Amino acid sequence: MDSDLRRILVVCTANICRSPMFEGLLRRDLGARGSLIEVESAGLLDRDEPADPEAVSTMAERGVDISGHRSRAVARLDLDGFDLILTMGREHLREIVIDQPELFPVTFTVKSFARALSAPRDRADRSGARDRIRSMSQGRSPSTMLGESPEDDVDDPYRLGRAAFEATATELSELSLRISSGLRAIGA
Repeated sequence: MDSDLRRILVVCTANICRSPMFEGLLRRDLGARGSLIEVESAGLLDRDEPADPEAVSTMAERGVDISGHRSRAVARLDLDGFDLILTMGREHLREIVIDQPELFPVTFTVKSFARALSAPRDRADRSGARDRIRSMSQGRSPSTMLGESPEDDVDDPYRLGRAAFEATATELSELSLRISSGLRAIGA
């Protein structure tokens, strides 16, 4: 079955650490499952910089090349063109949804989306992946965007040294595997 889920956007603060790391991991993991879904990343800040050198080397050790990455700003993108927007934290989700409230049904923190994908679902449901993603927002309150939460936020390793990048990469690797597997299970 062809997926109706075509494009995923991953968002963090500056698009130089977490989001390009997760973009590379998710692209690899979805590709290994035969998916043709496009994965891109952007940041809330407009910097036009390469990925952080620690991010590049940490990902290279995991077989993911992000050395050619250049940061770009969410504000420069047509967010309506994305079927799913995954953020590294609640603050990023808030910024997107405040600007474009209609995107709330397709915008999640990466951790909350991984949890939603693992929730029990009706196996007889034959709706497309996009409809299933939107249905995951039913019952979700905008109050879930308030504050910070270790349950929802991926720690930012920026300027915190190699150990912080390793910890973030490990967490993002696990999330990428869960999400790529979960997307496959819903027909993406």
